[in-house]
Amino acid sequence: MSIQSELMRRLYWHRGVQNEQELDYSLANLLNPEGLYNREVATEIMTQAILEGNRIVIVGDYDVDGATATTLGLRVLNAFGANDVGYIVPNRFKHGYGLSKEIAIDVLDENPELVVTVDNGISSIEGVKILKEQGVKVLITDHHLPGNNLPEADAILNPNQESCQFGSKNLAGVGVMFYLLIMVRRELIKNGWFEVSGLEPPNLANFLDLVALGTVADVVPLDRNNRIMVSQGLSRIRAEKCCKGILALLEISNRKPEKASSMDLAFAVAPRLNAAGRLENIRIGIECLLANSDEQAREYATRLDQINKKRRDIEKSMKDDALKIIGDLSPSDFIGSNSDPELMQKICLYDAKFHQGLNGLIAARMKDLTGLPVVVFSQLEDGNLTGSARSIDGLHIRDLLDRISCKSPGLIHRFGGHAMAAGLTIQQGQFERFRYAYWTEVEAYLNEYGDGETVETDGMLHAHEITLDNADLIAGVTTWGKSFPVPTFFGRFYVQQAYVVGKHHLKLRLAVKGRKAPVDAIVFNIVEEGEKAPPLREIEAVYRLEINEYRDNKRLQLIIDHFTQV
Repeated sequence: MSIQSELMRRLYWHRGVQNEQELDYSLANLLNPEGLYNREVATEIMTQAILEGNRIVIVGDYDVDGATATTLGLRVLNAFGANDVGYIVPNRFKHGYGLSKEIAIDVLDENPELVVTVDNGISSIEGVKILKEQGVKVLITDHHLPGNNLPEADAILNPNQESCQFGSKNLAGVGVMFYLLIMVRRELIKNGWFEVSGLEPPNLANFLDLVALGTVADVVPLDRNNRIMVSQGLSRIRAEKCCKGILALLEISNRKPEKASSMDLAFAVAPRLNAAGRLENIRIGIECLLANSDEQAREYATRLDQINKKRRDIEKSMKDDALKIIGDLSPSDFIGSNSDPELMQKICLYDAKFHQGLNGLIAARMKDLTGLPVVVFSQLEDGNLTGSARSIDGLHIRDLLDRISCKSPGLIHRFGGHAMAAGLTIQQGQFERFRYAYWTEVEAYLNEYGDGETVETDGMLHAHEITLDNADLIAGVTTWGKSFPVPTFFGRFYVQQAYVVGKHHLKLRLAVKGRKAPVDAIVFNIVEEGEKAPPLREIEAVYRLEINEYRDNKRLQLIIDHFTQV
C-alpha cells in the first residue's frame, strides 16, 4: 500500500506504523501458529476427534466474540467432514458466564466425547472437573487472562498463558479458534483425511468474515496481525462473499456491504447480535450467522433488530437511574478525598431495577462520562449480585479485582476479564464491603497517578487539510479500532449557526480561519428533548472528518466528540 497523502503518513506514524510494508495486510503476513503454547496437544485432540467420528460439543459465550467463534467452529468442522458437532451457549440469567457448573451439567445431556470451549474456559475449574469426572475430553480455547489456578483440561490454547510465545497477545476468542482450525486442517491433510472422505480441504480464509466481526466487536487491540484478519474479512464482506447473516444485519442497519468497515461491524452489526445475549439468548444471533438462505437470515436479522430496539429503551432507563446516583463527578474529586463515602457509592452502582444484561453497557457509559472506572451490579435470581466493570487507560481492572480477592478472601465469589473490562459475582450481603474495597483501590490509583483526564487527538489540521478528500482517505481505511483509533483532531471554530435536529442532536455551521467556505458539523445526543440550541459564538472542539452522503451527493461534515465554549 502506497501512502500518497502527507496527512495519512502522519496518522499512521502516530499509530506506530513506520513503513508502508506494515500496511501490507495480505495473508502471507499473518503470524505463524507455531508460537502457540500447547498447540501440538490441542491440534491432536481435535484432529483425533474428527478422525474417530466423536461427538464434539462447542461451548460458546453470549457475546459477539463467543457467537462468531461458535459459528466459526461449527461451519469449519462441518466443512472438515465432522458429522457429529453440536453447540451450547450459556444463558446469562441461568448459567452465568463460561463453562460454569450449571452449563457443564447441561453439556452432559448432549453426550459429548469432546467439549471445546470458545472465548471462555480459562477460569472454569469446577465446570471442567465435572466433565472430566464423566470421562469427557476438554479442550479450552480462550484469550482471557489466566488466574493463578488453571482448570485441569486436556489442553488449553490461550495466547495469554505465561509460557506462550505467540507473537500477539491480542487475539480475540474467535482468533484463537481460527488458529486452532488452521493447525487441525494441516494435520487432517497429513493424515489423508480429505482424500479418504472425498472432500476438498476448505480455504479457511473464506471464514475470515466471522473472525473480523468477532475481533472488532470484542474491542481487542488491533495490532498488525488482527488488522490483517479484519482487513481480509472485510474484503470478503465487501465482495458479499461472506455469511448471509452478516449481510442481512448490514441491510437492516442501512449499511452498504460494498462500503463495510470496522466501524460498521462495531456500531451496526455487533450491537444487534449482542442484544440477543443481553436480553434473551445469543442462540438467535448464532442461528443468524449460520443461516443458509437470504430469507432465513433476514428473519433472524429482523428479530435481532427488534431485540436491539428493546435494549435501547432499557438502557436509557438504566442510564437515567445511574446518572441520578453519579451526578457531576470527575477523577479530580477523588484525589485527596480522605475516604469520602459519597464518592465511594458513585463508582460502584447497584439498583434492584437494573437489568443484568446491560450492566456492562451502563458501566461503559458512566466510565466515559466520569473518566473513572465504574462497576455496575444487578441482582441474580438466587439473590447474589452480578457486576460488570469498565476501566480507564492505565488501570488494569482484572488485576484490581485480583488484589481485592487476595486482600479479602471470599469477598468475590468469582471474577474474570481483561485490562479494560471484567465481570464478577458477590453475595448481596457483601455489597457494601466490596464497594469500600473497590473504592479504596481506585482512590489509591488516582492519588498515585493523577486524574488522567486527557483526550488524545492527532493534533490540529491546517485549513487546507479540512477537506472532503481527506475525509474520503480516512473512510477508505477499513481497520480503525482499539489501539488503532479513528483519527480525531483539535481545532477552534467560529459558530455561524446552531440548531437542533432529530430532537437530540446539535447541528452547527462553522467558520474556519484560512478556509473560505464554512463547514457543517454535528454533535450527537447532546440536547434534551424540547431544548433549544445553546447560544454559541466560538468553540474549541475535538472532531472527526466524516462524509455526509445523501442521494449520492457527498459533503464534508465534522463529527464533534467534545467541545467547550471559548
